[in-house]
Amino acid sequence: MDETYGSGKIRWITSIGTGLLIASAAPAIAATNTLSGGIDNRFSDNARRTASNEQSDLETRVNLNYQHRSDPGQCTSSVDMGLGYGYWHDDAFDSEVYTNGMLMGQCELAKGLVWQASDRISQVTQDSSQADTPDNRTRKNVFRTGPVYTLELTQVDELQFSAAYENTEFEEPEEPDSDRVTGSVAYNHIFSETLQGGLSLSAERTELDTGEELDRESAVVTFDKTWATTQVSGSLGVNRLETSRGTQDTSTDGVTGTFNLTREINPTSEFTLYANRRLTDQTSTVGIQFQDFEFDLDQTSAVEVTAIRAGYNNRFSNGSVFTAGLSTSRSDYIQTGEREERSGIDLGYTRPVTELLSWFAEAGYQHQRFEEAAEDNLVSVSAGLDYRLTNRMDIRSSIGRRQKFSDFTSREYDENWIMVSLNYRFF
Repeated sequence: MDETYGSGKIRWITSIGTGLLIASAAPAIAATNTLSGGIDNRFSDNARRTASNEQSDLETRVNLNYQHRSDPGQCTSSVDMGLGYGYWHDDAFDSEVYTNGMLMGQCELAKGLVWQASDRISQVTQDSSQADTPDNRTRKNVFRTGPVYTLELTQVDELQFSAAYENTEFEEPEEPDSDRVTGSVAYNHIFSETLQGGLSLSAERTELDTGEELDRESAVVTFDKTWATTQVSGSLGVNRLETSRGTQDTSTDGVTGTFNLTREINPTSEFTLYANRRLTDQTSTVGIQFQDFEFDLDQTSAVEVTAIRAGYNNRFSNGSVFTAGLSTSRSDYIQTGEREERSGIDLGYTRPVTELLSWFAEAGYQHQRFEEAAEDNLVSVSAGLDYRLTNRMDIRSSIGRRQKFSDFTSREYDENWIMVSLNYRFF
């Protein structure tokens, strides 16, 4: 767990194809919009998170965030994007523009036929064994577009055909970009008002700019069941992934699936469980679909991913909120045979003091194990105050500490930080 900037996550999207889709939809929909901005000041006594020769520095970051959601209609759109600029006063890192966000849209072209488009951009870690610093991150942009056609066979049976083109690009030239084409057909049957299930077949071809090609075929059974306080959905099936580069070919089979559970324990508390296992590659959107998971971009492309996260949140009668999360993941890199395991826990508590003032505390622990039998442990704690100055302006101040223990002393570090943020909502 790490600190978050007070003026919100920095989100930004640029996509010509998706932008044209949203622009064409705009005259036909009534939209809701939110615009906010702010300034964050974060001081660290070990900005580079190194084991020795620690350097303190202050980063000032200016942010602008925009959210948009359209009303239902023939065309719909959703935007969550932002732009930030960070300046390091003592040059621990180069000043840079921060971007992270998403844009999605779709239009109904004919009865049952919808064209969808999305674009997501995020900051991802390049080498997961090293400290999370600006020098160890790169910008990842994933653009996806294609048609979806739904054919209603009966009132309870339907067929769905879809095709998509996906382009993934990294800012750093040493990371592999890719072009991906996917086709799928799915059958779904409604057994009752609370139960439905189906079968899905898909094929995918991915070409990386390194010359490597990946072909993946899958067949999965899907299900969705709802009770009064519980909803369960997921899939279970088989995947086959073939990779080729020059004269070297590798084929891997595996059982893959997803599982999603949401359980309302009582009117004020909820439990969630998410699991994902699949054969994929580092340019895919698994990291987006499963927020806590990260690829090691220094490894080869083909990877078998297993990731699980459980969460709990509870709101008390005094307005305070408690959250807890437990996660674990494993990455098996197919061509090298290497494995990386990660597990962690995060806790958070927020309590209002007055109508305008509240305090919060967060704690996190993460354990990583690498193929070379090296183990890393990261502990983080933070606490702070939120104060609403006006209906549109608020200020957040926080203080925290991060400490990393490792079998390699060069990876260890201690960091103490303090941050003050001011945020203003324009509309």
